[in-house]
Amino acid sequence: MTQGTRLANASADLPWPLTFDAFSFGTWAFNTLRCNIIFRGHQFALDNELDGPSGPPPTSNWMDRWSASFNVFADMMPPGQVEVRWTSMDGVEHYVEIDLIRDIFPDRAILHDVAREDVWEFWATDSFGHHPEVLMEVNDRTITVYMRSCIMTQTWEGEGDDRRRIMRPGLFKAWAKTY
Repeated sequence: MTQGTRLANASADLPWPLTFDAFSFGTWAFNTLRCNIIFRGHQFALDNELDGPSGPPPTSNWMDRWSASFNVFADMMPPGQVEVRWTSMDGVEHYVEIDLIRDIFPDRAILHDVAREDVWEFWATDSFGHHPEVLMEVNDRTITVYMRSCIMTQTWEGEGDDRRRIMRPGLFKAWAKTY
């Protein structure tokens, strides 16, 4: 069997699309007069954002360092709705409930840009699961949901003891709505 045939057969056995059974959740609010985000009984807005302005994004590349820290494990799925209550910069008060699974990720597909034949089969079929980050941004009148994923590829880099598989990270816009 040739390398090309082995890779083709391996990719045929991969679960596709790649899906998640758990995820981490994080938020950030910008350009609001007030913002309150509740998910699974936890407050995600910063204390100063509850009764005061959130301000603009800190830097142009702030998303590069954005991560999620609230874990939603498989036994918590589906996790229910995110409640967002905020006041946009024009003084209008808003309230919305967003069901991350039903409204945005109904098939629980992991957003990524790695071709099926480039995904490492062992990683894709391993029982530890795939846990992307789901990130919600409230910015003035718009709520945007992103997914940060990291896919392990079949490609190697480095030499000798430093040799390792390449992980392909990415931040992908999943949904946005202006209110």
